[in-house]
Amino acid sequence: MMLGLIVAVGPLSIDMYLPALPAMADSFGVPTAFIANSVPAYFVGLVFGQLFYGPFSDRVGRVKPLYIGMTVYVIASIICATTTNEYVLFAGRTLQALGACVGAVVTRAAIRDRLTAKQTAKAFSIMILVMGLAPILAPSLGAGFLRFFSWHSIFWFLAAFGLLNLVLTKLFFFETLPVENRNARPIREVFSQYWNLLGDNRFSYPAIGGGLLMGAMFVYISAASELLMDTYGMSATHFSWVFGMNAAGFVGLTQLNQWLTNRYRILSLLRFGAVMQVIASAGLFILGIFFGQDAWLPLVLVCIFFCIAGLGLTQPNSSAIALAFQRNRAGMASALQGSLMFSVGIFGGLLLNLFPVNPVLKLGITMFILMSLGCLMIWRIDRNLNLDDADR
Repeated sequence: MMLGLIVAVGPLSIDMYLPALPAMADSFGVPTAFIANSVPAYFVGLVFGQLFYGPFSDRVGRVKPLYIGMTVYVIASIICATTTNEYVLFAGRTLQALGACVGAVVTRAAIRDRLTAKQTAKAFSIMILVMGLAPILAPSLGAGFLRFFSWHSIFWFLAAFGLLNLVLTKLFFFETLPVENRNARPIREVFSQYWNLLGDNRFSYPAIGGGLLMGAMFVYISAASELLMDTYGMSATHFSWVFGMNAAGFVGLTQLNQWLTNRYRILSLLRFGAVMQVIASAGLFILGIFFGQDAWLPLVLVCIFFCIAGLGLTQPNSSAIALAFQRNRAGMASALQGSLMFSVGIFGGLLLNLFPVNPVLKLGITMFILMSLGCLMIWRIDRNLNLDDADR
């Protein structure tokens, strides 16, 4: 439960301020699409921050990186709350991500330190239940703040949430990586270790495949305000409801995944979820081609819902498979997996802006490309891979 709260820092930081983007654009005197670049600016910090915290946590343990990361996060949130310059905001968002990403790296690695592959898949599902409340509640919470305060209050709240996690870490987080299991190899070998990880198909196929599928969700996050609020004229309140509904589908399937892992192979569930996401993104693509921004909104929302809900089957299972054989470098594997996800998010954001087409088709093309590639990688995983061997 506590690990879920630590990881929730990330979704809160991404989702809570989305309803405020139009108000922030007015405050800075720039278009909404320009201020929305603060989303990929955040992803940049997530990519590079995770690559640092992974080997660092393998070397010094899981606790110290949490203290460092959360402290950086609190400072960055205060910068975002007090700035009057949009470029300082972008820099603050990147710094905010450099702090927040420690939670995702350390929690995945800590779970892998203690549990088997099947237990890990279940644990990720439980953690996502807590973490998943963040994107359900965050837009509504952000819209509530906007009703009574300015957009600055959202970042003050995030700073306070970071402080809460520092207290929780001090009181309840116990070291999961014994000294004898820590990675004592020289720092200069970090790059080669990451390269070796990518060369291990037991890691690379599920990690890259899961990263492509998850990265498509970050593309949706980047495009959501423009698509739903600018194109379809949704209010901040209705936007938060739609966002919460998609997150609820994601969380619901992660909880179903706990039950399904007792009856089906993890790989089978992963493949089923990947196919679900590809079909849903294809539906959005088709709506964009034939109807464009005149597409019936409920159909657009249904396609987006299944794209996001399918992550409930693909994310816990792809993570469990990717980390299963990486016991002695779980931190690095967790970091690289997370960085791959957000690298796809950055790439997808750039890809999104390359298509001079209507917003529905633009989102449909991008999500369909990323999810098709992700599904292809998932189907390349060796179906005879014995995850029980990883636990011995």
